[in-house]
Amino acid sequence: MTLIVFGGPSLAPGARERFPELSLRGPARQGDVYLALRESPKAIGIIDGFFDAVPSVWHKEVLWAMAQGVHILGASSIGALRAAELESFGMEGVGSVYEAFRDGALEDDDEVAVTHGPLELGHRPLTLAMVSIRATLAAFPADKLEEPTSLALYRDAAKALGYRERTVSRISARALERGGHRADIDTLAAQVSEKLVDVKAEDAETLLTMMRDRAAEFLEPKTVRYTFNDTSAWRAFVAWAEGQAWPRVA
Repeated sequence: MTLIVFGGPSLAPGARERFPELSLRGPARQGDVYLALRESPKAIGIIDGFFDAVPSVWHKEVLWAMAQGVHILGASSIGALRAAELESFGMEGVGSVYEAFRDGALEDDDEVAVTHGPLELGHRPLTLAMVSIRATLAAFPADKLEEPTSLALYRDAAKALGYRERTVSRISARALERGGHRADIDTLAAQVSEKLVDVKAEDAETLLTMMRDRAAEFLEPKTVRYTFNDTSAWRAFVAWAEGQAWPRVA
């Protein structure tokens, strides 16, 4: 049975070894879900994907895949976003990041976006995800700070930066520019650096475990309540996708 998962910077080290039952690929881009059906998977998990360097996974290719009987799950990053957007059509979301987008607590794509290294470096994240910064600050006891406003100030300083700039040093510099208490900023910087609550990695692990444990369930084809419309835009997409290399190596 083929179970495909698109992941990258959200995956904890050793995921491939811990989940040999799953076919782990790199971050998804537009066309990857469509092309993955060449391998007749029973289920596809979407964790990480590209946001702006190349076109993102298209909603319609997810709808098409489910209409072909493939179970589609999403978590952590773009997978959580797509699952929240397509929940009513049957895409299954997993984890706290998905729930936050589904419930409207989060809305911006930049909450989950990070820059990361190439395949050769294991897609290691180079910047911090805003959702993980939020979770880390939420878990920190405010009574350990000199100023009661320091937590919110540090969080807002992080949010004000673009996702490509969200490193501890740049967040701290921005917080100090905004009048942050230096000792508090140093304390929070240490917390984020050393005790990051990596909710994206936690949700990714949950999705991988779920897909492995529910493999037998995925043998039953996915059923949907909608009719997939074969539009001119879809046909143009298919013509483009069929010209792309598969499988991808990065």
